[in-house]
Amino acid sequence: MTDSLSGDLWTGERDAPADKAKAAAHTVRDRADEQAKAQSQRAADRVRQIADELSDLADKAPESSPTRSLVAKAAEGGHRAAGYLDKHGLNGLLEETQRFAKQRPAAFVGATALAGLAVGRMAKAGRDANGSSNGSSSAPGTDGGPDASGTAGGDPVGSAARHGTFDQAQRPERTGYPEV
Repeated sequence: MTDSLSGDLWTGERDAPADKAKAAAHTVRDRADEQAKAQSQRAADRVRQIADELSDLADKAPESSPTRSLVAKAAEGGHRAAGYLDKHGLNGLLEETQRFAKQRPAAFVGATALAGLAVGRMAKAGRDANGSSNGSSSAPGTDGGPDASGTAGGDPVGSAARHGTFDQAQRPERTGYPEV
């Protein structure tokens, strides 16, 4: 026979871990929201800083320069993006991107392909500019030595061309493939 008091104690002991888990989940969720807001604010500040630099660059460009209007438009877009991030945060940006991708998938794929191409071209141009400047660079992999990935110059394709492919490796045990 069980009395109601011992039954209530047993239920309370059983519910305590669940309550603690809910409280912990709530705390984690709150901290994640705070971190997301802080990241969003930092991203907006950085975008705004870049837009300001582009505005300064456009202001200093000659009136007849064809790139002046392009740089000014990029700066204006940067200021709008920073304002959007301030107002909606990163979650709003993600939701808007998802909505656009669902409504116009072909345009979304095309836009991401073009963005990837543009980023790749800018990275290549930056790497070429660093490599041809004065030969001394503090960026990893630009001095011909190994970078974080262990490849000379940060170029795995170039590294394979210089050192051979896996089946031509001098030390096949380092490739993870058995010797043939």
